[in-house]
Amino acid sequence: MKTTNILFSLAFLLFSCGAKHGDKQLDKTNTTDSVKQNKISSKPPEISTLEKLADNMVASRESYLNNGNTEAEKIFIKALIETLKQPASFYDDFVNLRKYEINLLSANDHKLRVFYWLSPYSGSMWHVQNIVQYQDENKAVTAISFNDLYEDKADEGSPTPFFQHIYTLNTSPQKTYLLTGYGQMSGTEPYSVSHTLVIDHSEFSINKPLFKLGKWSKNQLFASATLKEDQSKEKLTAQLAIIYNAQDKTISYPEVSETKNGSIFNGKRNVLTFRGGMFK
Repeated sequence: MKTTNILFSLAFLLFSCGAKHGDKQLDKTNTTDSVKQNKISSKPPEISTLEKLADNMVASRESYLNNGNTEAEKIFIKALIETLKQPASFYDDFVNLRKYEINLLSANDHKLRVFYWLSPYSGSMWHVQNIVQYQDENKAVTAISFNDLYEDKADEGSPTPFFQHIYTLNTSPQKTYLLTGYGQMSGTEPYSVSHTLVIDHSEFSINKPLFKLGKWSKNQLFASATLKEDQSKEKLTAQLAIIYNAQDKTISYPEVSETKNGSIFNGKRNVLTFRGGMFK
């Protein structure tokens, strides 16, 4: 009888331990599921909102073709700029936006970044949206649309480029960046351009003349050429490229001649050297 009681007690004990172990395994599984769920839902709401707005912007091309409404892109740009004004955002590459072909270009000093994409409302003339984000020496962060830097409102609707390179220039007390890139005019006419972006106490300007061409001082270099029927657009775009050499501080740009058949690249290039705060 005692032996039977002992066996019964042992069986009960083993069953209890097994049940507790099963409960622990269940709790562990539930906890793991909970952690996974938390990880999924822990994405910053700002990023989630930006993704939704970017998706709406891309999807709005069809409605734009029907009624010319560009509101979706305006809403996305406003939200992106407000997000990029947050100090922590400067350390985020926003990789989730790349699926909407929103890319990121950084200056060689890693203080200035440009988020860019081809507007869904572009036709044969490209219109690229460039959103500038800058972090100053005190870690203060600001952001602005490159389009808003044009002082002459007649420039609204004009083509804007894909920037390929951003270089910092040695100027003081203001900060100066050289941006080089390319674009496409209406009728698939390629062009190259170089802008200077001056930042002085968080004030941005692209209107300061830094290129000395003969008697004239200009705030940008620009060259476009008419694409012939038998000509490669990619090859012509490469020939028109504006090239900056950071070591000797020279900028090389193409010479374009005006003819009765349009603008043509004549094969020559000019060179300016950055000295005394200007390219001469």
